[in-house]
Amino acid sequence: MSQARFTTSDPRHSSMRMWVGGVLIALVFSSALLAPLIAPSKTFLWPVPVNLDAINLPPFTDGHLLGTDLLGRDILAEALWGARMSLVIGIVAAVAAVTFGGVWGALSAFFGGPVDTVMMRCVDGLLAIPNIVLLLTINTLLTASSFYSFPEWSLRFLKVTSFSSGYLPLLTVIVVISATTWLEAARISRSKIQSILLEEYIYSAKALGIGVVRMLLRHLLPNAAPVLLVEATLLVSDAILMEAGLSFLGLGLGPSTPSWGSMLTSAQSSLIEGNWWAVIVPGVLITTTVVGVNLVGEGILESQGGKRQAA
Repeated sequence: MSQARFTTSDPRHSSMRMWVGGVLIALVFSSALLAPLIAPSKTFLWPVPVNLDAINLPPFTDGHLLGTDLLGRDILAEALWGARMSLVIGIVAAVAAVTFGGVWGALSAFFGGPVDTVMMRCVDGLLAIPNIVLLLTINTLLTASSFYSFPEWSLRFLKVTSFSSGYLPLLTVIVVISATTWLEAARISRSKIQSILLEEYIYSAKALGIGVVRMLLRHLLPNAAPVLLVEATLLVSDAILMEAGLSFLGLGLGPSTPSWGSMLTSAQSSLIEGNWWAVIVPGVLITTTVVGVNLVGEGILESQGGKRQAA
């Protein structure tokens, strides 16, 4: 999800951004950690029970602080457990994207020449395709009938009995998001590695005959880690927004598994009927998390004196 991010030379701005963003993130993480205490559950995937006798109750009704949704599920419990699911998706997808993109960009810069040209043209070609097209294409491939060819042990591990059961939808969403967000990380990694390759100690390492793997793991990627860490931070908010978008298109986790995106999807019909509370809660939480993560990421970026270009 392409965004323009900017920097300022005033260090007070970066520290203020990080402080405000840190407070917002701390609030969200605290709510996720408190989920088992406030809304106890025996399962991570389907933690909030359905109660058809308490459908669309407004806030502060019958013990439901934030009301209920169209299936009678407590919105506060859904929001707390949804925080866990959305944060898991955001963090895991961001780490996977930055890891793959970082290695791709590092290899491209290290080998240079025709290898660099081919690898980066692949990145540029994928960047030219709208994100929504990539998301739909990859999601279709991952949910095709080839699913049944998965090894039996993997299906048991993922608790899968059908296309929409177990951890398979969660894994699919994470793979889809990371597969469309690693491209910018690859470009950032390549740019940073190219500057590192000009250092004298790199020439010395090459003269000593150090292999590619050791060069990457010992010298190149560790020195590129700070900029990749910032990119990972910023990608967390992108991943959370993309999960919400996938859920809106019916390609997310499904209504039975609470995430902020699936809550918004389930609340569409409720909003038409005037039940605004089912939309406000996940919307506010998504906004708070995205703003908090972006403030922290931009604060770190400013403190390093760098900037992230609009993709």
